[in-house]
Amino acid sequence: MTPIPYLFFKGTCEEALRAYARIFGSPEPELMRERDAPEGQSMGGHPDHVMHGSVKIGDGLLYASDWSQAQPMAGNSICLTVRDTAEGRRLFDALADGGAIEMPYEPTFWSPGFGAFTDRFGTRWMIDTEPQQAMADPAFAMA
Repeated sequence: MTPIPYLFFKGTCEEALRAYARIFGSPEPELMRERDAPEGQSMGGHPDHVMHGSVKIGDGLLYASDWSQAQPMAGNSICLTVRDTAEGRRLFDALADGGAIEMPYEPTFWSPGFGAFTDRFGTRWMIDTEPQQAMADPAFAMA
């Protein structure tokens, strides 16, 4: 069993999933639109809105859809752990562009690189780096 985060957007689902696919180097997201639903099974939204979408991120998936009553994320984040700080920095900078940084990407006592932010689509992220690098790389040793 693998948990899959499911995000809700107010009309920006397609834009968000395409941005995530580009940033993560993933295949184009799979999108099912309201207009593609069988008769009587639509969610009642705009015909071009995404009824269900998915994008592959690493070995996992991220599901999403447009929902007129979507609320901003609160009390949770999507946390990604990467192998090295260069990749962590790249993802942090790309995803945080146009968003609000809560904690800059920098070394911490538990990680050679960690940062938290809300992206321009309202998704909250935490980018973390595997701690093994901190033990192996004296440049990240904490005093």
